[in-house]
This record gives sequence, structure tokens and C-alpha cells, in this order.
Amino acid sequence: MKGKKVYLPPKFMTVTQAVSQIVEAIESKLIQDHGSVLKLDDFCIGLARVGSDDQKIVRCPLSQMVKVEFGSPLHCFVIEGKLHPLEEDMLKLFTL
Repeated sequence: MKGKKVYLPPKFMTVTQAVSQIVEAIESKLIQDHGSVLKLDDFCIGLARVGSDDQKIVRCPLSQMVKVEFGSPLHCFVIEGKLHPLEEDMLKLFTL
């Protein structure tokens, strides 16, 4: 393999995959025993293909985000923290 560069095709994690792994970790006994900062009713934001004509932005509780289909990549997943009032107003447009 000297000097021969072999690249794997890109693999992208979807928002649904990320959320399902987080939900599984929250529901696992390990997290329950030690407590979790993140809860299933906390709001999060899923974004797909931002800036394109078919972009998708969804804001909903973590438990509902598992059911949302975002389509093709690229995806971004954001867990909300404390929001500025202007951010809250803007995100109301995308809340399920």
C-alpha cells in the first residue's frame, strides 16, 4: 500500500440517528442511576441542507425528534440552552 491513498466514501450521521442514540443513553440504566442533565422533554433543533431551496428546520422535544424525517444530508443537531428572547421568537416559526 506504499504511496497508495485509499479513501472511504463519506458517511454522514443523520439527526434521527443522533437523537435515537441520545434517547437510548437517557433511557439506559447507567444514566438513570447517575442522573441526566438532558431530559426527553427538552427542546432541540434539527436542521438539514441549510441555505438551499429545500432546507428543513424543526424544533421540538427530544422525544418527538426521533420521528422527524430530514431527508438527505447534511444535517445538524442542536440541543437548546437558555435562549435570548429574540431567539425564542424566531424558533417559534419552526416549532412542531
